[in-house]
Amino acid sequence: MKILNKYSLNFALIIALSACGGGGGGGGSDYTTPPSNSAPTIDNTSTDYSTQENQTSGFMVNATDADGNPLSYSLSGPDASNMSISTSGVVSFAVAPDFENPTDENKDNVYSFNATVSDGTLTATKGFTITVTNDESDDVISVSFDGVVIRSGYVQSANVCVEATSGAVCSGSGSTTTSNSDGSFNLTQDYTGALASNEGFDVITNQSNSTANVMYLSNPSNNGVNVISPLSTLLHRNTNIDSSSLKTKLNINDNFNISSSDPFADLSNTTNSNVATINTQLVILENALLTLDPPQETDSDADNVNYKIAQAIADRTSPETSLGDTTFIKGLLENWSFSGFTLSNTIWENLSASISSYLQKVYSNGDTNAQSYFSSVAKNELNPLLTKIINETATEAELNEMIFSTIDLVDRADGVSISYDDVEAGLRTTTYSVSNVGSDYYTVDSVNADSTELVIYARVGDKIVFDPSSSSVFLNHPFELSTTQNDTSGVNNIGTSQGWDVATSTLLINSSTPLVLYPHCGVHSGMYTNGRIEIVDSYDSAKIDITNQSSGLQVKGTVAKGPFKGASGFTHKVYLREADASDDFHTHEFNEYPGLTFYMPASQGFHGASLSTSDGMFKPKSHFTAESSSGGDSGVGY
Repeated sequence: MKILNKYSLNFALIIALSACGGGGGGGGSDYTTPPSNSAPTIDNTSTDYSTQENQTSGFMVNATDADGNPLSYSLSGPDASNMSISTSGVVSFAVAPDFENPTDENKDNVYSFNATVSDGTLTATKGFTITVTNDESDDVISVSFDGVVIRSGYVQSANVCVEATSGAVCSGSGSTTTSNSDGSFNLTQDYTGALASNEGFDVITNQSNSTANVMYLSNPSNNGVNVISPLSTLLHRNTNIDSSSLKTKLNINDNFNISSSDPFADLSNTTNSNVATINTQLVILENALLTLDPPQETDSDADNVNYKIAQAIADRTSPETSLGDTTFIKGLLENWSFSGFTLSNTIWENLSASISSYLQKVYSNGDTNAQSYFSSVAKNELNPLLTKIINETATEAELNEMIFSTIDLVDRADGVSISYDDVEAGLRTTTYSVSNVGSDYYTVDSVNADSTELVIYARVGDKIVFDPSSSSVFLNHPFELSTTQNDTSGVNNIGTSQGWDVATSTLLINSSTPLVLYPHCGVHSGMYTNGRIEIVDSYDSAKIDITNQSSGLQVKGTVAKGPFKGASGFTHKVYLREADASDDFHTHEFNEYPGLTFYMPASQGFHGASLSTSDGMFKPKSHFTAESSSGGDSGVGY
């Protein structure tokens, strides 16, 4: 028996299986070839796109897959972190780009990245760029402003900026500068708006401005000088008054530009001098009102001091333009609504008199120093007195000095040797018209000075001007003053030391002036026999003829008592004697005419006007008569 080994057996089995088809039925095969898969494609015809700054939109990756498989998207590359892509292939910026501050790798506003699309097995990738373009509307523009800061003179070390937030002054502003010793400044700012200024100090007096002294200039120019001043502040604070109206209300020349003209640059110019005075008056008035009504955190714009001052000016219906007008100040205080005290009649009267009297004395006089010292003395003398007035601790002597001797007060308190001319000196000047009838007699305001006992009364400090009606009057009949009548020899004539200026025929009465003087002709006797000048301390109404003057008068002087105390200038429609009681007259006394009582109807007239009218001018003398003349003494004479 032949034995097969295991290898022989296995081989035979394999042959047998092969011969019978591997055991399958029907002789067919069950093997399937796996389906083929195509990679997706990116079909964008362009790979470079652009978009404007400040928006996130980009472009869309257009991808297709021949097998219809769902696709997914992703980004990679240098600037991929700045981008995002949606499930549908929309590419956008994660954060809106800023052209001025690019965040791409090269900082060139060209964002480079790769977009990849996948069908889950195969991918396609393509490189793209998005260039960010500039939106000029948000470009940062550096604007340069040149200008000057003024108050009652030039302000040094004032903060100057473009106000970023209303009421914040220079807090939060992108750029702040300070003014130089001549008040000048240069400010470079990345945005425009109103210029604001605060603090600093006066270059003459070193008087510091408080944080509440904020000034503005609306719509500054980057092509010229910008003047930040109290006047420009009124225009910024209150839109109810424009530049043209403000200039009309304050008698400022229409050609003066509040925003760009520096009045202190040339005070010899009349217009500049006037505007400098007004700016100084506004500084004094602002500080006075801040003393009476300190600012509160809850104050609205309408509570602002400069807003209220501007509104009072806008509401003014009187032809008077002076800020020192007592009627204007009185009305301003009446409408203020003070929270710290009650405005009683006495307080009201003394406040308005003190403030208006001080403002009436302010002038520029061709010297910037004068303005600065007026402002400084007001801060150190006027404002403390106002506090005493509302506390009812002010003495009569303090009030009288402020109201009736303001220039003396300024001289005493300024601390320097500056001479101040009194702009109201003319209030104590009286002019008498002198004519002659041959060598027989002089006429004084048409009164025969030989046959009539014509007495002219005056006080120390008064000025009397004898104005010849023609040059021949005094040429042929020299007008002289003596302590004796008809002193044709001139032995007792007075001279300069007694106040007489023969060249101008003017008598300025001083402490050396004799108490009784006799005008006379130096050549012809008897031309002024019964007339004389008497120096008095007060006036006796019984010695002044009121019988021949019943029409309305104007009085040059300062109201000494009553609700309009302090009103200086020409007071119109006053009377020497009271009219019918039904006319509702009220009485006046004037500082220049102590002892005399004048009357004014309640419904007419004017207190302290700066200009004279055609009303007859009151003169302190014993006889009146009809007179025709020109100027302030025109109309009915006496």
